[in-house]
Amino acid sequence: MSGNRSPSDVLRDTYEYRAELEYPRPLPQPDRRTHRKLFRILDLVEPLLPCRSLLDAGCGDGLYLEAIGRRAERLVGTDISERILETARKTAARSGAEPELVRANLESLPFPDRSFDVVLCTQVIEHLLAPEKGVRELARVLRPGGTLVITTDNSRNLVSRTLNAPRNAAVALLGLRGRRLNVHFPHAAFSPKEFVEMVEATGLRPERVATFRFHLEWPFDRPRAQRLLNRLEDALPRTHRFGDIVTVVARG
Repeated sequence: MSGNRSPSDVLRDTYEYRAELEYPRPLPQPDRRTHRKLFRILDLVEPLLPCRSLLDAGCGDGLYLEAIGRRAERLVGTDISERILETARKTAARSGAEPELVRANLESLPFPDRSFDVVLCTQVIEHLLAPEKGVRELARVLRPGGTLVITTDNSRNLVSRTLNAPRNAAVALLGLRGRRLNVHFPHAAFSPKEFVEMVEATGLRPERVATFRFHLEWPFDRPRAQRLLNRLEDALPRTHRFGDIVTVVARG
């Protein structure tokens, strides 16, 4: 069981403040037509359910815990923010789920080795100061033969980068970059190759690698525009490597 102080512990107050500002209460249940991230990741988790034990590492406001519900005999969520776990509990309760919620830094998970059949970690690694250590912890708590579903931001998201280039150039020219951020925190990105290598370094075997989703930045991020981008992506092969989010499904 890991328990030593880890690099991202220094970010706890930052993430507590972010949770207070951005996640004070459960969000409305998302619309599949526009919220591609949630439902594409759930599509990867669904074949693994029901299961005996599932960890949502970096569970945030609990939307995945809500969707998984009682299909895991032991359902556990962790987050570095105690405040956001309060919201996660309320979100999960909408489906009748009562997960174990544990405040923990992903770089130092408070669970014994080989604790979980399924480990889900979505959009967390890029916010760590030591992402490699975080991935090693996920592999450590996964049982032999278990499955890790992990996602992060794609540094090769060429479509979204091209679509947003004029907007971003105008923001930079006007000196407005970062003005809409309430809280500043680490935010890295990895190429699919880099991300796969990070997972492989733990001894896990990646079985599926994909990218998905295109997006427009504010103020152009309207539901109609997102639906159009989703239809554009649907016309591409599922093996494309230009989406915003990299997903890896790996076996222990």
